Amino acid sequence: MIKNEGKYLEWIERNGVGKNDYVASSTKSYISYLNTVSKLIGEDISEKNLYNENCVIEIADRLNGLRSEKSISNYKSALRQYATMVKNT
Repeated sequence: MIKNEGKYLEWIERNGVGKNDYVASSTKSYISYLNTVSKLIGEDISEKNLYNENCVIEIADRLNGLRSEKSISNYKSALRQYATMVKNT
């Protein structure tokens, strides 16, 4: 589960995530990525465990071996946006 999911969706839309993508649903992909990460690590995604780059790295390290490097790279993009949202709001 993603804490503040609505706020996160507004954040990524406002900050241009996916604006150059051909697929209109790329912002929804970020929500999907974070929900997948939440399930894989067995924790909610929230400002308590995702608030800076160190948190992104720590969570990504926990995903090693569970998903492909490409998937983890996608997850890290979504995680970074969440951490940036937390820092800037």
